[in-house]
Amino acid sequence: MIVERVKELSSLGEIFAGDKIEGKIVNKIRKFFDKCDETKVIPIPVLNYSESHEIFGKNKIENSEYLPYSPSADIEGKLTYSLDECKDSILGVKIENLFDIPRYYIKAEERDCVAIVFFTDKRRKFVIKSDPLLNIFPTSPPKIPGIIIPENEKNKIEDKLSIKASVTIKESTGYIIECIKNSKNDKKVYITTHHDHWFKGEHDNLLSVSLLPELKSEKYELHLISFTAEEAGALGYQSFSWSYGSRKYFELQKKGLNKDIILNINLDNIDPCNLKIKAVPSISSVFEKYFNNSIVYEPEIYSDGYTFIKNGIPSVTLEGYYREYHSIDDEIIPSEEVCISSLILSINRILNDENIEQIRYDMLKSELLQFMKITQAPMRTYLLNILDNLNNKEIYENLLKLYGGIIPRDGLAIVKLFHKLAGIKYEKPVYIEGKPALKISSNDKLYLHSIAKEFEDEYMNRLYEISKKFL
Repeated sequence: MIVERVKELSSLGEIFAGDKIEGKIVNKIRKFFDKCDETKVIPIPVLNYSESHEIFGKNKIENSEYLPYSPSADIEGKLTYSLDECKDSILGVKIENLFDIPRYYIKAEERDCVAIVFFTDKRRKFVIKSDPLLNIFPTSPPKIPGIIIPENEKNKIEDKLSIKASVTIKESTGYIIECIKNSKNDKKVYITTHHDHWFKGEHDNLLSVSLLPELKSEKYELHLISFTAEEAGALGYQSFSWSYGSRKYFELQKKGLNKDIILNINLDNIDPCNLKIKAVPSISSVFEKYFNNSIVYEPEIYSDGYTFIKNGIPSVTLEGYYREYHSIDDEIIPSEEVCISSLILSINRILNDENIEQIRYDMLKSELLQFMKITQAPMRTYLLNILDNLNNKEIYENLLKLYGGIIPRDGLAIVKLFHKLAGIKYEKPVYIEGKPALKISSNDKLYLHSIAKEFEDEYMNRLYEISKKFL
C-alpha cells in the first residue's frame, strides 16, 4: 500500500515549490488524510524557477541538468579543468559529493569563469548559491550557469561547449498541508516531511509523505505536515536554501505555537533498510530502544527538523545513507516494503510511549561543560547559573535556540551550541549561519579576538534573558 502511494505521487513528476503542478500533489496528499480531525492547506510565498536549455559539445548533450538558480545564458567557450585558467572560460570539475558544489561554484564566480560544469556519475540536481553560505538574509543571485553532466556524456565534449538557456524566476505560491489528529492530551507531537522533490523523488521525499497517514497515537495530539520549499524556493535567493517552507510556517503562525509541543519527528530522504537518525543530544532515550545503533547525537541542519530546534523544540530526523540522493534513479523498490512496515511499527510505538516526553538534561549539561572549558570567564559565570537550573523546561527550550550552523573548509555543515564562537576556532575560511551570515577567512588574532568579543556579548545578553527569571 505504501509503495503504491509513493508511485501515485511520483507519477506527477518533479515538483518545484510554486509550480502549477504542486497543487495537484497537495490535493492527492489531502485525500490520504481522510482520517484527520482537521486538515489545513497553508499558502506561502516562494521563489519559483523554471528553465529550458541546450548544451552542445561536438554533439548535443541530452542528459545535462541546468541547476537552479542559474541565470539565462548564450555562451560558447573553451572548457578548462584548471581553476587558475578559467577566466572567461568554462570550468569543468569532477565531483563525488553534491555538497562540494557550493564551494566550487563560489570559486568559479570569484575567478570570472563564464560557467561551471560538474561531472557526476549520473543526472543529479542541487541548488547553486552565492557567497556567503548559510545566509538566511537575501543573497546575491548566482551570476553564472551551473551545470551537471554525467561522466558517460563526456565523450561528446572536446575542448568547447555551447550553452543556451532560457530561465524564468518569479515569486509564486507554494503550499503546506497539515493534518491534525486530536487527543484527550493537549501535548503535541509534530511529524514533518516535504513534498517538493527532484526527478521522481521517491526516497527524498515521497516515501516520508506516504508514511504520514499510517501514524497514530493514543497519547498525543499529532500534527502531520508536508512542507513545500524544503529543497528550494527561498525568497531573495537565500543561500540557506533548504527548509525555507518550515521557516515560513513558523513566521506565519501566531505567537505561542511552541506551547505544548513536546517533540518534532522529521522524516526526510529515508532509506528504510539503512536508517540514519540525527537528534539533539537531549532527546528521549525511547529512540534508543528502537533505533539505538543508528542515532547520531548531532542535529541535522539540511532538513526541516532544524527549524523546530531553532524555535526551541527538540527534534529528531529519520533519514538514510541512500546512494541515489538527488538523482534520476531515486526510486522505491518492492524489497523495501518489509523495512517500511517495520519503520511504521517503530514510529507508532514511540508515539504511544509516555517516555517520549523525557528530556535528558544531563546530555545537554555535558555539552555545556565542554563548552565552558574553552570560553572566557564572564560567559562561564552566566553558564554556571544556567547549569544550576537546567532542569527547567523553559530554559532548555531557550538553549535549543542557541544551536547554529557552521561550514568549515572542505566539510559539510555541522551544528554547534554557541555556533558563532565555535566557528571562530575552525580552520579558515569558515561560514557561520546568520541573518546575515558571516564568512571568516583571516587568521589574524586581533581580528578574531574582536569578533569573539562581539559574539560573547551577544550570547551573554541572550543568556541573561534566559536566566533572569530565576536569578
